[in-house]
Amino acid sequence: MIEAAVSAAAGGACAGSAALLFYAEKLPGLNKVTNKLHTDRAQAVLIATASSAMVATPAGAWWNENVNDLNDWAIGSVGEWTGLIITGLPALFVTAIFANDLITRKVEMRTRVLGAVLPVLASTIPGPIGEGVQSVLTWVVVKVGSLVAGAFGVA
Repeated sequence: MIEAAVSAAAGGACAGSAALLFYAEKLPGLNKVTNKLHTDRAQAVLIATASSAMVATPAGAWWNENVNDLNDWAIGSVGEWTGLIITGLPALFVTAIFANDLITRKVEMRTRVLGAVLPVLASTIPGPIGEGVQSVLTWVVVKVGSLVAGAFGVA
């Protein structure tokens, strides 16, 4: 189950910051600066933080409940191992692609989209690998959310 690691206000500030950085990259005078500052990576992490904070909202709680119900249904009806493969492998794939894009600095629109779905999919990775991915993701989200919330003065 996904837990709200940061508040909805901090998530909104992260989403707004990511949008601001995205459009700053498009401005001719700022694109050299944004390229040097690696704002594309920052956008992907800010989007993941905003997506994670969405769990603090009623819509996010509804989405979280549906994802967990789907995961439980897949495990129960298809079989434990097959259900884990159906839900866990796509999540591991998304995690690997997202991390690879950030490391290689090949951040594209797909990386931003993967950042948005990563917090939800990470909860479907089973076992110690899933716990590890979730703990790293939670640590990153809490740190980024705290920094952005502090910068904007939101709780």
